[in-house]
Amino acid sequence: MQLDKYDKKIAALLVEDARQSVSDIARKVNLSRSAVTDRIKRMEEKGYITGYHAHIAHNTEQAVSAYFAVTFRPLSCELIQPYINAVPEIKLAHSISGDVDLLLLVDAPSMSRLSEIRGAMDQWPNLEKIVTHMCLSSRLERF
Repeated sequence: MQLDKYDKKIAALLVEDARQSVSDIARKVNLSRSAVTDRIKRMEEKGYITGYHAHIAHNTEQAVSAYFAVTFRPLSCELIQPYINAVPEIKLAHSISGDVDLLLLVDAPSMSRLSEIRGAMDQWPNLEKIVTHMCLSSRLERF
């Protein structure tokens, strides 16, 4: 497809901001609204314009999940339960058998928030040990 100077200007303006009105584009390229509409339609039909896209801002930190394997000495579930309830990012809390007393699944919006939660857990009563297991990928989710 051969583009003239007007088509090129219109395309550049759409790349810059695809949400601007046809009237604004027409004013900027010094053409009528209907001429700009026709040119945009032709560029779409000929495959020069293939779509309009939203650009999403990416946070520098991404959501993370981790399991915390927690051991207490002595263990008192009643004593620990209010601490678990106070952290909304804790999605699962299971008392388990073996060397570990409690297994927690934490879904945090960022690594820094996960670190804050882990630091707060250090203040929990009767805490003996915490082992953090970071989730690398999700293989199955049936919730």
